[in-house]
Amino acid sequence: MTNLIVCATDFSPEANSALAWAAAVARRVGGNVDLVHVEALDSKDIGAMGRLREEAHAVAHDVDVSVRPKLLRGEADQEILRHAREGGASMIVLGSHGGGGLKRWALGSVAERTLRSAECPVVVVPRAPDDHDWFAAKKESPGAPRVVVGLGSGPDRELVQFVASLRGRTPCDVTFLQLYWPLEEYARLGLHGRRDFVGPDADVVKDLEPGLRSKIGDLSGAGAIDVDIRPAWGDPAANLLVAVEEHDAELIVVGAGHAHGLTRFMTGSIAERLARQSRYIPVACVPADNVAAQAPATTPTPNLRTVLAVTDLSVAGNAAIPHAYSLLRGNGGVVELCHVFEHALASPPYAYDLPNEGLTDLQRARLLRELRALVPPDADSFKISTHVSIVDGGKAAEAIVQAAERLKVDVISMASHGRSGLSATILGSVAQDVVHRAHKPVLIVRGR
Repeated sequence: MTNLIVCATDFSPEANSALAWAAAVARRVGGNVDLVHVEALDSKDIGAMGRLREEAHAVAHDVDVSVRPKLLRGEADQEILRHAREGGASMIVLGSHGGGGLKRWALGSVAERTLRSAECPVVVVPRAPDDHDWFAAKKESPGAPRVVVGLGSGPDRELVQFVASLRGRTPCDVTFLQLYWPLEEYARLGLHGRRDFVGPDADVVKDLEPGLRSKIGDLSGAGAIDVDIRPAWGDPAANLLVAVEEHDAELIVVGAGHAHGLTRFMTGSIAERLARQSRYIPVACVPADNVAAQAPATTPTPNLRTVLAVTDLSVAGNAAIPHAYSLLRGNGGVVELCHVFEHALASPPYAYDLPNEGLTDLQRARLLRELRALVPPDADSFKISTHVSIVDGGKAAEAIVQAAERLKVDVISMASHGRSGLSATILGSVAQDVVHRAHKPVLIVRGR
């Protein structure tokens, strides 16, 4: 994070609030502010530079930071972006109107174009109450600002890096927030039985939290770190604002990349809606690293640690199991040895209590014994451990893919067919269905 913050103004109250925020942040991180106003090439306003100097001097004196007035000429968004790029700015700060239509931005469509084209983070600041002190800039011993970071389903490296750079200059208490769509997660994980549709689901949180913490990693800087995983119904932007208010945050950080199709998380369009809808809290929209995105991808050699070995307990299905263990023979790992007991479930299975036609305790114990008997005798010598499990209910292919998601395996291994006829087991068509559905590599062992 460099020391320069570029703040654009049109001399409106909203722009004045943005300048106060920019100056407060600059004071905390030891930076300086360029106060930028862009005039049209044919403008005759001879007093603009004087107003810029007055505002810059007033804020610099009040907050004790360096604020330099810069009068530019040309297309507003292009000149703002050019000035930020040439100065190596850490961020661009703009004011936002709380209303709709053409009044929703202090700089109108200029702000939208700036947000969409910026190479550095753009912070949209709503108009603050007159007595509000952004980031506690004037306090002798200010507390750590509270920041909420909205993470999506992608890597989100830029968001984490932005927060780390901010924490490197000033302590920040950060909450990383991930919203999930309950019906989508219940179906992905194959969760059965009546679920809580309002609060966070413990099984979903347990599945998503390791990935979320992996994104965060060992976040540098000072301040507390927390995670919040919660369901979202309806507009993700509105859900995020509710969470931000609950955390009493002073800054929202989201990605500014533009998604396509039905992407539902912290995408560019959601960042823009947040910037429009947030009435009191600034929104930092962090662009993706285009240079890194365009660089040739280098894929490291996968390190397989967990394999889902599926069998219908037929001769052909069991014959595929040693191949699953062979994948881990070099470095060791875990084989999740699994059997699917097919039977119909309620529809949807996460909205009703579990049906009564499932396995009895005696049947389950018998199947577990059969599975344990299939573990190769030399597995321990190769440092391969085995977990056995039974999926009670559902269609075989769907249940296998869901088990792979729940268990977070690296590979699925199965036979191409099992018993013949209409038996509820792993048939050739099931293997084909797994290949089409799975997000993991699938090893198919041809049965005889």
